[in-house]
This record gives sequence, structure tokens and C-alpha cells, in this order.
Amino acid sequence: MTKFILKWSKYFIFAGILSMFINILSLTFSVYMLAIYDRVLSSYSMPTLMTITVAAIFALFIDSVLIFLRSRLLVMAGVDIDNSLSSPVFKEMLKDSCSVQKSGYSAGLRDVNILRNYLGGNAIFALFDMPWMPIFLLFIYMIHPTMGMVAAGGVVVVFILGITQELLTRKRLEMANNINNAAGNFTSLCLRNSEAVGSMGMLGGVNARWQSLNNQVITLQTKASNAAGVLQAISQTLRTGMQVIIYGVGAYLTLKNECTPGVMIASSIIMGRALAPVDQAMSTWKMTLEARSSYKRLNDLMKKADNRVPMALPDPVGKLDVEAASLVVNGNYLLRNITFSLAPGETMGLIGPSGAGKTTLSRVLLGIWPSMGGKVRLDGSDVYTWDQEHLGKFIGYLPQDVELFPGTISQNIARLGEIDPEAVILAAQKAGVHDLIQHFPNGYDSMLGGGPGSIILSGGQRQRVALARAIYGNPRLVVLDEPNSNLDEAGEKALMQTIAILKHEKVTTIIVTHKPSILISVDKILVMQYGQVARFGPRHEIIQIAGQPPQTPAAPPQQAPPVAGGGAKPFGGNGGGNGGNPQTGSGNTNKTALPQSVDINKGLVN
Repeated sequence: MTKFILKWSKYFIFAGILSMFINILSLTFSVYMLAIYDRVLSSYSMPTLMTITVAAIFALFIDSVLIFLRSRLLVMAGVDIDNSLSSPVFKEMLKDSCSVQKSGYSAGLRDVNILRNYLGGNAIFALFDMPWMPIFLLFIYMIHPTMGMVAAGGVVVVFILGITQELLTRKRLEMANNINNAAGNFTSLCLRNSEAVGSMGMLGGVNARWQSLNNQVITLQTKASNAAGVLQAISQTLRTGMQVIIYGVGAYLTLKNECTPGVMIASSIIMGRALAPVDQAMSTWKMTLEARSSYKRLNDLMKKADNRVPMALPDPVGKLDVEAASLVVNGNYLLRNITFSLAPGETMGLIGPSGAGKTTLSRVLLGIWPSMGGKVRLDGSDVYTWDQEHLGKFIGYLPQDVELFPGTISQNIARLGEIDPEAVILAAQKAGVHDLIQHFPNGYDSMLGGGPGSIILSGGQRQRVALARAIYGNPRLVVLDEPNSNLDEAGEKALMQTIAILKHEKVTTIIVTHKPSILISVDKILVMQYGQVARFGPRHEIIQIAGQPPQTPAAPPQQAPPVAGGGAKPFGGNGGGNGGNPQTGSGNTNKTALPQSVDINKGLVN
């Protein structure tokens, strides 16, 4: 956030300068009253009255103009903050959502909006006016030292009340905001799974869980509001009381001929003006705390941002080399020493029992998750360090859980970018979904998203449209995670044709599957077990070995050893026991049998 703060500093510097003149001009009325009582009424001078009245009106006019300019300046700062932060915050939220260990922070754009509204409102004015409070106290002291000391004592009491309010409300409001965010995430999760909630009688339990979170938020906010309300009441009463005290002390000094009525009235007005920012700050303290919490969360998020611009690399051709790729989360292995290679245009089947690490490996291969200790290289470059905006054009990914975005079919296939009609139709034809789309009410312009006029696609239809999205453009590496999980016979036939087209176009393709029927189209097969490579080699060798009596390898220890040497290959070895020479797919392929849970011939994968 440092670079953003430096960028916005010009707004706050100019707002501070304007605040200086605004606060000086705010003394206009008190000076005017002092002149009336001490000059005009004592001299009965009409010209003096006219002169100071015109001067006061002009000063008040300038003051109003400066207040307007400061307000507009801070509104512009809020807009600039929104324009500067929204895009990078959204990107970092997406990265966090894709990361291995998610923070769960999903309110980044809401926090940006809170900052923008805070700067555009009246709450922030108190922060600019409060530093000038000593000037007002000094002015009162110059009028009369006794009244200056009385005013300073009142300000000290008000500040003590403000600090007390901070101590009593801040933690409670922060806890309430955190729980409220958790309640919002829980609500979103329930809405996404509304069919399961409704069909399995979970509505009562879901409602009870949400109500519990909501009650905690209400309790904390109520306690904080009650404490703040008491202190605000005391503060407002004290503010009025201080003016009474100033009047009383001024009257006492006037009776002793130590000051004039003008001094008494002017001091009271200045005292009220000095306490106004404190009173305003206390009344808007909740907004200030929210803005501060939002800034803190955004600052923590942006600290993780990698602002380096990678050097542009040549367009990839699809050579994939995986060198002892490993992944450890919370001390447990998800992947361990994965090593294999694919030449451009080769197709590999990735199989294994549930929980073997197939989807995890897919995410590492695509650069979504980093490899720890090893490398995944595309055309010799670490895939995780590629410029993702550039690399994304050459990557195709069909995830297990297919989600399509609100918009037209063509927009979804074109990855929400600029639509190239020829490329969209070509991708649909390669995916075998062109004829299906033409039968939709508006063809490629049919709307998705559940809104008025949108169409509802079945699971298989969504999967086929997402397949067209995955192969849109000119991808060089395509990963298909369970691409036939929702397909019927016609859909599987179209999928086989798509794989044949990708192979003909020299697109490196990895197919994660539990169904052996699709393996007939692959060149190599990688069998995973316990996050390791149990077998890797040409398809015919793996299928031949599958007919031998299987022997399940012992599960590796789940706890990762301490990482030494700064993280360079911390897992030891070079992928030993992982399936031989990665370049040829042969080597020691006959030394390790397939896991019992994988039977390619019978298609049994548990």
C-alpha cells in the first residue's frame, strides 16, 4: 500500500492546507463579536460596524468556498483510491482464493468502498480540523490566560473521554465485523448449496447456525454502541457545560474588570469551535474504526502482492518437464517428488484413487499452486513465474466443478474477453458443441446466469461449453479434470474427437479421469497413489502391467521433514521410485506394481 499512499498524499496535503485556512476563517464570528462589543458598542461608530460586517461576510464566503473545495478534493481522493485499488485488490483476492492456504478474505472490494465513502463523507473532516485545536486554545489564552487554562482543562477531559471510547469499542467492533464477514461467507455457501440444504432437511440447522453468528454480531455491536452512546452523551453535555463555565468565568473576570463582555462571548464561541472536531470525531467513531480496519485488511492483502513484472518469454510450444515437484501444507504432503516429462503434443492420462493428489497435481502443473522444492517447467521456464496474463492465453483448463459466468455463451467461450466470432465457433466445433449451441433459443447469444431470459444448462451441457472455453484460442497445454464425468455417450464420443484434434494440433494434453474408456486415446499414463507416482510410462506398458497381480505400495509418512537450505529440494532425493526415466517413460517401470485401487482393465477406481 506504500506506493498508493504516496500517490494519494497530494490530496491529503492540499486538504491539510485548505483546513488551515478554513480553521483560521472559522474564527471570523468570534472576532466579529469581540469587535462589536469592544469597538462598535463603546464608540457608537457606524463606519466601523459597516467595515467589520462587510469583512466578516467576505471571510465567511471564502470559508464556504474553501470547505466546498476540501470536500470535492477528498471525494476525488476517494474516487482515485477506488480506481487505484479495485483492480489489484480483485486480482489479489482471486489469487488468495486459488492459493493452497486460503485466508478466506472476500470483502476486499467492500473495504475499498468503505474507504471511498469515508473520504467522501463528513467523518474525515474531524481528523483534519482536530490538529488546529491548540491554535484555538492559544487564541483564547491570548485573550485571557485564565480563560485559556479553563478551556485547556475542558479539552483534556474530552480527550480522556475519546480515549475511553476507543478502548471500550474498538475490539468489540472489530470482533463484530469479523463475525459478520464469517456470517456473510456462511450465507453465500448456503445459497450455493441451497438444493442440498432444502432436500436434506438442513434448513433448520443452517438457520440456527446463521442466527447464532448474527446474535453474536448484534451483541457485540450493541455493547459497543451503548458504551459509545454514554460517552457521547457525556461529551456533548461537557461541551455545553464548558461554554457555560467559560461564560461564568468570563462574567466573573468582567465583574472584577479583568476582561470585557466581548472577551467573554468570543472565548465561549472559540471554545465551542475548538471542541466541535472532538465531538464530531466521537459521533462518527464507528465509521472511523471501520475505515481503519478496512485499510488494515487491504494493507495486509497488498503486502502479499508480487508487483514484479516478469520478462516476456516466447510463446510456449508445450514441452512439459516436472522435476521432483512436491507440495506440503501444514506439515503434510499433498505431493511428493513427482517427476515426468511430456513432449509437445503428447497426451497423458492421470489416474489413481480418490485423494491420490490428481487435482492437486493439475493445479501445480498450471501454475495455480507453487511447487515446493521442485519445479514444473513449460518450455524450460518455471510455470509459476510466468506472466499469468500472457501464459493464460496458452493454457486450457477444465476443472472438476464447472462454473459458467453470467453472460452469453460466446462470452463464456471467449473467456469474458473480446469476442472473436471465428475463434469462438472454431472452439465450439472442436469441442463438438457447435450444433448443440445452435439449438439454444438465441444460439451463441443465449444468456446464462439465471436472470430473466437466461437459459439453464444441464451438467453435461455446462461441461461441454466449458470444454470449448478450455480449448479456445491457441492453447499449448490443456488439463482436463474429469472431462467426461457428466457426459452421455454422444458427449463422450465428441470428447474423444476433441482429444484427437488436440493431439493433431500438437497440444500437450493431460486428462484426469476415473473412467478407463478415455485412456485409449492417450500416449502415456501416470498412476498416482498417496501423492506419489506409482507408475508412469507408455499406455501399452501400463495397461500390460495392470494385468499383473497388483501390490499396493506402503503409504508414505504424511508428516513432512524440516525444510533446510532455504527450500531448495527439501524433500530429499530426485523422485526415486517414481517411475523411471521421465523422458522415455520407461526405465524402472517393471519394478513397481500398480496400486490395488487402480484396475485399468476393469475400470475399478475407488
